[in-house]
Amino acid sequence: MLSAPTAPRVRVPVFGDALRLRSDLLNAIQHAAAAGGEVSSFHIGPKRMIFVNRSAAADVVLSDIHTFGKPDGENPLRLVLGDGLISNPVHENWLKRRRALQPMYSRGSLSGMRHKMAEVIAERTRRWEGRERTDLDVHEEMLAFALDTVSMCMFSRSGDTVSETLTPGIISFLLDFVERRIRGAFSLPVGVPSRRNRKFTSILKDLDDLVYRIIDERRGTDEQHDDLLDILLAATVGDAGHRLTDREVRDEVLTTFVAAYETTASALTWILYLLACYPDVQRRVREEACAPAAEDQQKAQGGAFLDCVINESMRLFPPSPTIPRQARKDALIGSAEVPKGTFVMLNVAAIHRDPAVYERPDAFIPERFLDGTPGKGKYLPFGAGAHMCIGKGFAMMEMSMFLAAVLARFEVSPRDSVGPEPKALITLRPREGFGLTLTRI
Repeated sequence: MLSAPTAPRVRVPVFGDALRLRSDLLNAIQHAAAAGGEVSSFHIGPKRMIFVNRSAAADVVLSDIHTFGKPDGENPLRLVLGDGLISNPVHENWLKRRRALQPMYSRGSLSGMRHKMAEVIAERTRRWEGRERTDLDVHEEMLAFALDTVSMCMFSRSGDTVSETLTPGIISFLLDFVERRIRGAFSLPVGVPSRRNRKFTSILKDLDDLVYRIIDERRGTDEQHDDLLDILLAATVGDAGHRLTDREVRDEVLTTFVAAYETTASALTWILYLLACYPDVQRRVREEACAPAAEDQQKAQGGAFLDCVINESMRLFPPSPTIPRQARKDALIGSAEVPKGTFVMLNVAAIHRDPAVYERPDAFIPERFLDGTPGKGKYLPFGAGAHMCIGKGFAMMEMSMFLAAVLARFEVSPRDSVGPEPKALITLRPREGFGLTLTRI
């Protein structure tokens, strides 16, 4: 579980809270939230950030997309994702794009993705079944699995075909680069040839070359692959029915990789950790996964205990511990004044432990989700409101299929005596690698 937050570093003149946020973002925002206020205020050089710590205040932000929109041109995430769904700051443009991309995650599309996911899962579990016991570096293993899955679903190719260009290390660097610019008091323009800027520019060029090459190859053939790229290339935007340009397809491809790769790997890492720590919960999930017609029952009824475990794990360890917004005009959140232009960060890690919403908020109790997930800004692993993640169904299907397959074949147990410590970048990762052991059943 998350340890109790400790007093962060003091403010520094000119830099303000930049050093405390950069050294340990999660501790700093949790320490501020522990004071009990609906919001916490941080200053980073000339910038001001408001962190929203409680569910009622989060609902105010999420319910008013015209006052609290996605960050504008200053959003460093746009350096990587362009104007994809996650980072597009203009609501009208975002809405047209979302409607165009809705077929990617329709019931029919997800049914087709199920077969591709099953192929990746079967290949990975076969590797582990060859031994009685397998020690895993969990987060690295989940990153590799998620990369294989999104590569297969997007391109109908294994992760090996993109792994030289898109590796866990490269993704970590990009996320760190973006996060430093969000939390830093001052940032050099990307065009200034510093060492980090040169590395960022080189990585982004390699990524663009890879994606544009695959797009060009696909446009040059009539062959159908029944994957996400096929749907992207067929998508039309607005009443005029314009097809997406190569640049727009590129933005959505990279957006999907970040959303479906990094966040899913982080979520699975913490879910497996909790299952290893709670063998009774693990046993109950295994019994459900191995029950006759378990998959058909789950698809027909929903509300399976495995879904409760996934939801409770993401409550305690949200894959995205903060959600960024920006005030489009002067506003109020509770009694807090929010000037136009202020960055408003939903502190998901604190909102998910709001004692006004969750009894025993620090305890792992999957049963609390048997009746579904709470709304109104109370549960935000996929965001909420108009900007809820379009890929929620995709992610839930991937995680539930993978976990059911693993637990049907293996017992998961801790390998290390000390549990992992979370570290917040754009996603919630373990600060250091940690291990679990799979024992073949």
